[in-house]
Amino acid sequence: MRTRVSAILLTVLVLAAPASAQPLDRLVKPATPEVKLPVEAGKLHVVLLVFGHKGGISAACQKDCKAVKSALEAAFADDDDDRLVFHDLSVKNPNTDKYYSTRETLDVFEGMEIGRNDNVLIFQSGHGAIGNRNDPEMSHRLTMDGGTITRAQIQQPLEAKQPRAILFLTDCCSGFPKKAATPKTQTVSRAEPNIETIRNLMLRPKGIVSITAAEDGILAIASFKGANPAKAGSAFTVALTRLWYDETTYENWVDFFPVLKKETSAASRGKHAARAFQLSDGSVPAPLSVAPLLVAD
Repeated sequence: MRTRVSAILLTVLVLAAPASAQPLDRLVKPATPEVKLPVEAGKLHVVLLVFGHKGGISAACQKDCKAVKSALEAAFADDDDDRLVFHDLSVKNPNTDKYYSTRETLDVFEGMEIGRNDNVLIFQSGHGAIGNRNDPEMSHRLTMDGGTITRAQIQQPLEAKQPRAILFLTDCCSGFPKKAATPKTQTVSRAEPNIETIRNLMLRPKGIVSITAAEDGILAIASFKGANPAKAGSAFTVALTRLWYDETTYENWVDFFPVLKKETSAASRGKHAARAFQLSDGSVPAPLSVAPLLVAD
């Protein structure tokens, strides 16, 4: 359950290499693709999930979704119209005039038409909790306006379709809930996103990348410090999109993650920093230590 404090899980799962059952916070493995794929994915399917219409943190959650969607649209503005495909489940289901239930959400995933060279991005902002400390990724439960769903429930039907990559960015708690202050926002002039960085991170990975915004048992704040060019609402999404709008171009997640970790700490006023379970995007041939480290102000 997420109160006014939110923890954000960013998980990028690319199907070119199998997942490991062992602890992954220091593990990086080279990609072992079964088939030779182009440098970039053919399409990016984006699924939007939100707890955004029931008060509390809803306003911040809606801002997070809008910030991510806006950045992606800018990055793909020069592509064919069908290369960036949105599946917006943050609105009411037109068939029921109610918010998507868990079963209806799963039906959407099961019915998606995904090509072998397509990537799928799931972005969620809302409540959440980890059910099993020994398996924080698969037991991570996401709460939406109309129900809850786990990362494992989403991953299973998508894996069956064998896309090139599955990317999870989920903005919700991964620790114990507690009462916190009302999230603060600030008005910042919108800059242009770094299209090359976004496309590199979304379209080029070949391996397994699994990142969460806070170490196990630590909550992240829904307020932020510093610039917010994408007008997001929570500290990690602010940090993420701040780097997406930065003039520095990143080619892969291995280079991007250390900067993201420090930026998350800065945006959260030292309350939390990103942790990597795995960083294997095919860009390095040897293991790289990605041990969690909280960087204070």
